[in-house]
Amino acid sequence: MNILKLMSLVLFLLFAVNANSTQYKFVAGDNSFSTKVCVLAGSDDKARLSRSKGYPNDSGRLIANTVRCNDMTIASFAKKYQAMNTFKYLNGLTKLSLREYDTSVEIQDVTTAVNDNSDVVKVIYVRSAK
Repeated sequence: MNILKLMSLVLFLLFAVNANSTQYKFVAGDNSFSTKVCVLAGSDDKARLSRSKGYPNDSGRLIANTVRCNDMTIASFAKKYQAMNTFKYLNGLTKLSLREYDTSVEIQDVTTAVNDNSDVVKVIYVRSAK
């Protein structure tokens, strides 16, 4: 019986490690179209971002190459906040000189992650510059 309890505890801790994550809440600093698409990019809302219209002759390529969110390209902004769906979409539309390449390796110590079992919500204030 003790082995069953121990196995249940081990399985619970393994799933708890995967459940921990940082969640981001984006607050628009103004009511401009650029800030709205920055919030969509950070929130990983690719569907609404790809349908966004606000410029004459609007295209995703124009948004990817002109909109800056908190002083970084919109694709870099999405990547910074782990919005990988919008990052991949926007990075593919970004011109080569501004494109972001994934060259990092992350090593996570599993033993320290077991002790932290709370989700963290961080509020990010977004301002755009076009």
